[in-house]
Amino acid sequence: MKKKVVIILILITLIQILTRIYFGFQKEYFHMDEMYSYGLMNYDKLNIADNSDFLNTWHNKEYYKDYLEVNKDELYDFRPVYENQKNDVHPPLYYLLLRIASSFNVDNFSKWTGLILNILIFAISNIFIYLIAKIIFKNPIYALLTCLINGFTLIALNSSLYIRMYELCNLNILIITYLHLKIYNKEKLKISYIVLITIFLILGGLTHYYYFIYVFTLAIIYITKCIKTKKYRNLGIYIAGIIIAAGVYLLIFPYAISHILFGYRGVGTSVNILNNFVGYIWIINKELFNYLLPLALAILVFACLNKKKRKINLNKEIYLLLIPSLIYLIVVTLKAPYVEARYIMPIYSVIIISSIYLTKTYLKKAWDNKSTLFITTLLLLLIIYSPLLTRTKLEYTYTKYNSIAKNIKEKNLPIIYVFNTSKNRFLDDLYLFTLVDSSIVLDYNNLQEEVLKNQQEDFILICNQGVNEEKIKKILESKEIIYIQKMNACNIYEVK
Repeated sequence: MKKKVVIILILITLIQILTRIYFGFQKEYFHMDEMYSYGLMNYDKLNIADNSDFLNTWHNKEYYKDYLEVNKDELYDFRPVYENQKNDVHPPLYYLLLRIASSFNVDNFSKWTGLILNILIFAISNIFIYLIAKIIFKNPIYALLTCLINGFTLIALNSSLYIRMYELCNLNILIITYLHLKIYNKEKLKISYIVLITIFLILGGLTHYYYFIYVFTLAIIYITKCIKTKKYRNLGIYIAGIIIAAGVYLLIFPYAISHILFGYRGVGTSVNILNNFVGYIWIINKELFNYLLPLALAILVFACLNKKKRKINLNKEIYLLLIPSLIYLIVVTLKAPYVEARYIMPIYSVIIISSIYLTKTYLKKAWDNKSTLFITTLLLLLIIYSPLLTRTKLEYTYTKYNSIAKNIKEKNLPIIYVFNTSKNRFLDDLYLFTLVDSSIVLDYNNLQEEVLKNQQEDFILICNQGVNEEKIKKILESKEIIYIQKMNACNIYEVK
């Protein structure tokens, strides 16, 4: 039986890896934070726009590619990984891994360094999803079903396609959850478990600060249990591990304190709570359930309608997933600066495990084991395969931009980018500049109109957010201006 389970888990993981490779080929563009991922692990500054020669100077594609690539002379210089994160608002572990991955692709920028890294992280996550689900369900069939469903949700696919630290954070949360499940009912806590918990407290904290929300709640649950059951030896060892982890963590990256307490993304962030609450409910419905959460709940109620209910108690271990996830969601609602799926990504797998467990438990009150498995499986398969029917697009493939990068590369016309420096989202469009032979970024607040007027050949015009486009069009009134594409933070035209 164990051998069959391992084979099935490997097959599920391979299919999910191939699915991610397929969508990797579909990925046409990048979010500005993905460009940051490459720049922050490699460049000598946070942002290419910080260069003294960035504005009002013609550059070739190599100038911009240098921000994204690890060059031969930089191969063994890992200082940017640490220095840039010190000066930014994130810890450095993911950037270190991306830097190592990019070292196998010297003097070349490729989406595949980040995508392959995320896919490998996902594959490891699948193992821990199985291990956690097996403890929660006490049944290898449900554990395998959980792995299957988790890997094909929209949020799981997007998490692998988004070249940021969120897939790694999801793995770290799975590992720390698994370790706490293993120690939760131990009469005598082994030092080996505390060593592992200490290590992954450090690694998780070096991946993303939101990790601490989840882990803090886990720690409170375990400490409370130790006090209630009077297991003071276990409590002492556990707290000692936390103290050691905190000490080592701060020795490695003391800048976390200023990032969390005083950074612009730290605890002082103020948000519209109602807007965030509604937004995150909508994101969970879309990304985890493909808009089918209301329908799924209705089916569950209907399936158990007029059925005799048995009393079934929840497995206590499920609270090690449910409570930290709930606290995490509350804090994100109160503090996340944007309403985006990326803030749910660190806990998407524990949410999915919990959702499947609650579905199965609810159905089991009214149905026998076989019927419960059948209905649960049918409902979950409906959710993960419905995007094929609705033709839902994955957000981070950026197919909504209509192959703009391919079009710009084929035209290979000079780019003139009119840039309002007070609306600095240049990295949203950086990739386009790596595709053409020449380009210039004009400072809108000190506009050199003659560059626009005197351009003799056809060119691509990009107007950044905060630019009065009518003013630019008036300067170019003697030329033909053809609208091409609206992007995230700009409009693109071809000027003839």
